[in-house]
Amino acid sequence: MRPLLLLSCLLLPALTLSAQGDFDLDKTTSGTLGSTLSLQVHNAAANRLVLVAMSYTQGPSAIAPFDPADNRSFDVGLELASNWYVLGTDGAGALTIPTTLPLAVAFAGQALHWQCATFPGTTTVVDEISNAVVTQLGMPAVSTPLPNALLSPRAGATLCWDRTRNAGHGDFLLVNGATTERFAFRTLDSEAGPAMITPRALHASATLNDGRVLFAGGVDGTGAVTTACEIYDPVADTFTAVANLLGPRAGHAAATLPDGRVMVAGGTTNFTDLATAITGVLNSVEIYNPATNTWAAGPAIGGRRLLPSLTRLSTGRMLVAGGIEVTLLFGIPIAVTSTNKAQLYNPATNSWSNAANMPVGRAYHQDNQLTLADGRVLLSGGVLVPDLVNAANAASIANADLYNPTTNAWTATTMSRARTAQSVVQLANGLVIVCGGAEGLLSAPVTIDAVASLDPITNVWTDLAPLTAARAGHTAAVLPDGLLVLLGGSGDTSGEALHF
Repeated sequence: MRPLLLLSCLLLPALTLSAQGDFDLDKTTSGTLGSTLSLQVHNAAANRLVLVAMSYTQGPSAIAPFDPADNRSFDVGLELASNWYVLGTDGAGALTIPTTLPLAVAFAGQALHWQCATFPGTTTVVDEISNAVVTQLGMPAVSTPLPNALLSPRAGATLCWDRTRNAGHGDFLLVNGATTERFAFRTLDSEAGPAMITPRALHASATLNDGRVLFAGGVDGTGAVTTACEIYDPVADTFTAVANLLGPRAGHAAATLPDGRVMVAGGTTNFTDLATAITGVLNSVEIYNPATNTWAAGPAIGGRRLLPSLTRLSTGRMLVAGGIEVTLLFGIPIAVTSTNKAQLYNPATNSWSNAANMPVGRAYHQDNQLTLADGRVLLSGGVLVPDLVNAANAASIANADLYNPTTNAWTATTMSRARTAQSVVQLANGLVIVCGGAEGLLSAPVTIDAVASLDPITNVWTDLAPLTAARAGHTAAVLPDGLLVLLGGSGDTSGEALHF
């Protein structure tokens, strides 16, 4: 133990990084203060001594001052070197590293850098070196800023999970506009990703059964509603153009059918502004077959819908709910409202039937719907357009309704704040966490920092501590270690994390 502490104290900062990732180091718990932080070594050599190094800074720290034969370095600093310690891998090359964290608010928001090394080597003291990881410490149910900002503001970004990159399986790509960036689970930072072929907004996306993500239609970089489609492949890390939609549409919804095809429904052919959008609202449906790279018309939904939600249910049927429903007479809108209507699509009969109506009308809720672990669907917040005359007074709502596909029934609940463009996730313990969003009129939204949880057993909402910053249109993801990260939002590059 003492020689290794001496080694850690002799290491000096270097200008080059070492080769990383000879074996894997990952986080299995999120770093909630008052609990145990656990790291896991895997794919290391069996029955070897392991130096566990941590610091508040990234490094690098060279090994050469101690061992001139070794030109590598650690990606950790030296200020905590006296706290480094030694453990050992088991016969499978695995090791669990537990650290008891104090319930002390002084440590909230602190980032810790970790790395492990096996020893001795054949020609050097240090043998193999793991990848580096960063843990974010935080108080329970309290938000703290992430250590790194995004490269660009990300509002309304599509999240594409990358389950192939690194052994952590927690990386994802954020896609909006023309650019993308990849968020790394292990280090809580991001790097530039591949560019989209067609810049787009107000598009629809759906994850295919093989993990690829389809992007369909939307408004392109010139402001025109497009038919262009492309697929992101996380294995190849590329976007590839695929067959165009049969017609242009934006503000539509998409979901993957059980057989792997993708359905898109509703939307509009023109999205210059709301006034022009409602003249081109669609009731049509298209279905994409990734096996043949073709689109085909599907049966129309029961009304022209802009910004509805489309959900694949646990029963295998599809639910289309809400949206701004437009009634046209000779091409002129005579009625406009956020509808409470819902319909069910049966793939076996290729037909729609009426579902139970939602308790209230809503639109613009596709991106913050959530299918719970028990199969129910939560639709929270959204926008209420009362009627054609008062369309300019469209406002966010606080209603949150749960649909049970087994009983075809809705349960109404109400949040303490009205919200649109909020994030909604379900934690491993079953709690639903809703963060941020915008309240007030759609024409003059007010971004909020409010956080609330829903207990899906009792259907009771509870307000939690606010975010570090108000945000709407942000991206939320629950990482493999249980950490909830919130990234970006309108004009925002910041990120924050919540521990539960």
